[in-house]
Amino acid sequence: MKIEADGEEKISVTLTETDMKDLDITYEDMDYSNIETRRVIWTLLDEAKRVLGRNINIDNRLLVQVSPADCGGCVIHFTQSNTKSSVSGKRLIMKKDCEPILFHAFDADAFIDCKPLLEEFKSSSQSVELFREGDNYYAVIRPQASSTDTILMRLCEYGDVSLSQKRDICRLYESGISL
Repeated sequence: MKIEADGEEKISVTLTETDMKDLDITYEDMDYSNIETRRVIWTLLDEAKRVLGRNINIDNRLLVQVSPADCGGCVIHFTQSNTKSSVSGKRLIMKKDCEPILFHAFDADAFIDCKPLLEEFKSSSQSVELFREGDNYYAVIRPQASSTDTILMRLCEYGDVSLSQKRDICRLYESGISL
């Protein structure tokens, strides 16, 4: 677990896959309506308070943003607002980023044909990364929530498309060649 202060109002907590297992939660289970997620968030805030040596004011609104990490963990950003909460002083707002999309082109020709489409997706995604592994061509796309369905639908004619294949994505980062 790595805890960092990104200014006065923002704290980042990076959890490894082992940390997630220790906390008995997965990225997929993270939802503030889930009591286990609440337990994990309050545990992390207590640990951040201890590590950073500063008080975290829970009387103000707190935005919690969760993003998947490449190899099974996640990154959680806590951002305090200067606005008082109107709901009993402990109002959290949780925003979860979309799962990454793994695209595996049918062949090199299909990859070349869909390259303009992948370039187009850069404007509606957090990132689009291209890889070659042997004779196989891949793209890892981290879409914004509103564009996931469109990206999945438009890519399926060029290859296989799947959501959040973390092991395959980790493998590409380790052994694939970035294009």
